[in-house]
Amino acid sequence: VSGGLAILLSLLFAALILRPVRSLTHAAQNMANGDFSQRVKVREGGELGTLGETFNQMSESLQEAESLRKALTADIAHELRNPLAIQRAHLEALQDGVFPLNRENLDLVVEQNQQLTRLVDDLRTLALADAGELALNKRPINLTDICRETAARFEPQAALKKVTLVSNCVEGPLYAIADKERLQQIHDNLMQNALRYSPEGGWIVLTLSQQEKWGVFTLHNNGPQIPQEALGHLFERFYRGDKARDRASGGTGLGLAIARKLAEAHGGTLSGANHPDGGVVFTLSLPL
Repeated sequence: VSGGLAILLSLLFAALILRPVRSLTHAAQNMANGDFSQRVKVREGGELGTLGETFNQMSESLQEAESLRKALTADIAHELRNPLAIQRAHLEALQDGVFPLNRENLDLVVEQNQQLTRLVDDLRTLALADAGELALNKRPINLTDICRETAARFEPQAALKKVTLVSNCVEGPLYAIADKERLQQIHDNLMQNALRYSPEGGWIVLTLSQQEKWGVFTLHNNGPQIPQEALGHLFERFYRGDKARDRASGGTGLGLAIARKLAEAHGGTLSGANHPDGGVVFTLSLPL
């Protein structure tokens, strides 16, 4: 009788233990076939409950990554299709004699080709950064020089738009081990973005300060603040808060994504937020 009860209880406990394991195995098989919507019900505590929660988190992450991959593929196809279609239309018009073969009409084709080249270069930079293979020519760089050179480089553009550009660069040398060209690329993206959204007669303030072992750049402009729902998407690829913006007015949609990747490649951080006093502020922190 005792042996029979022991066998019966063993079978019962085995069934109770194996049921969630079978459910987890079934969900894992479906995920292996490409169905990332699989979730398991977590009833038990202990190790099995933890395993179920971990599986659900992994499944959710994979589903989100798959959605981002599909969206990125669609965005790339869209961004490439438009300039290619314009190129083809102009070339066919030139072939058919609709447009005269002169420099002015060829310049339109060259302009579209330059947009394609810039987009492909941006995508390549992001791909290398994602793979950890982005080559950086690191050497001691004076961040104070970067601050002053950035302000001087964008002063003419700011003047054309009647935007006041103010630079507050810390006095004395502030060195970081960095790739100067890549740092300039980060600042170019941020400054172009600030100029794009600063109103005529507005202002932009570029500041460099030292905070312990970090060199901190802040770029504050008095343009419109970013909607709360868009703040979490600022550094996503091809994301544009204003859906009406096109490539001519809004770039490729990759500038901020590239800037953050380059900051991370230097061991730093890049963030964007609405400033308490109005406008938008971007903060770039680099280890000294």
